[in-house]
Amino acid sequence: MERTIGMGVIGAGTWGTLHARTYATTPGARLVAIADLDPARAAAANAAAGGTARCYDDYHALLADPAVDAVSIVLPDFLHHDAALAAARAGRHILIEKPLATSEAQARAIVAAAESAGVALMVDFHNRWSPPFHGLKLAYDAGELGALQMISYRLNDTIMVPTTMLRWSAQSSVAWFLASHCLDTLLWLCDARAGADAPTRIYAVARSRLLAAQGVATPDFYQTIIEFASGLVVHLENAWILPEAAPSVFELKCEVIGATGAYYIDGSLHGAQKIISRTTYPDALVTPTVFGRPVGFASESIRHFVGALRAGERPLVDGRDGLAVTRLVLAMEQSAAQGAPVTLGDLWCD
Repeated sequence: MERTIGMGVIGAGTWGTLHARTYATTPGARLVAIADLDPARAAAANAAAGGTARCYDDYHALLADPAVDAVSIVLPDFLHHDAALAAARAGRHILIEKPLATSEAQARAIVAAAESAGVALMVDFHNRWSPPFHGLKLAYDAGELGALQMISYRLNDTIMVPTTMLRWSAQSSVAWFLASHCLDTLLWLCDARAGADAPTRIYAVARSRLLAAQGVATPDFYQTIIEFASGLVVHLENAWILPEAAPSVFELKCEVIGATGAYYIDGSLHGAQKIISRTTYPDALVTPTVFGRPVGFASESIRHFVGALRAGERPLVDGRDGLAVTRLVLAMEQSAAQGAPVTLGDLWCD
């Protein structure tokens, strides 16, 4: 019989709380512990997840808890490295929020540590579990679209995210926070890891104006062109300066044009629900709750991690996928800084 996996969550912010609530409502998982430097925040996440977990103010103590088999690392982008290495050394399986790390050296070190310790490492690129993107993948793999010609992919946030929601946005960028999702989706769609197609050149332009004026030292947006070996051209737009008056905190649109078909995704409408007493689009796709249980696709990727551990299988997204995306984001940043295209090598090489 498959065993129950004891889960720990490192980081009790908004997304860490989602991880905790998901584990608490997933058959085969047991939420054992939550760690956060702020005890009140850890306690709040625990309360939201049913109040049965142990709370720690040091993730090393959580990793030493013998009931913890695996952990979610849900820390700011730039803090993933040390926690991931500590988890691997402790023999704990790892689900880490994207990006894997914000430097190639740190990403490689995490992958090497997990492989050396023999623990599973999954990067939470949850767009692979998004029903619209899953439908796109199925349509493309079935040949409905033909050879891909061009893709326009937009994922933006309101300016509230880097100025209010994230206290650490100046230590990251919209490329790490949003583009990483898009890049993984593209690599997955095109079967780049299997060698079916691969990005060969990237050219990015960034600007720093609105956020800089508010004292936040990070780019406002990236506009990026990615060329693939097959001839596919992708235009990627990632910004976090949309007005706060926008009805949704994020905007997502993806248009895929193939030789024989097209596929259009508009994820901004959250299932096309509207509350007409105010201007808002409630979330019915990413993180909704039904009868107290998180049911969105952001929880499905977390549940996949549990299922893979119970079955003794490799998660569908592993550390080397995360390393590939880290390399792509670094190439974006390099291109924007140099004002010139960057030629890409093998994203999955050692």
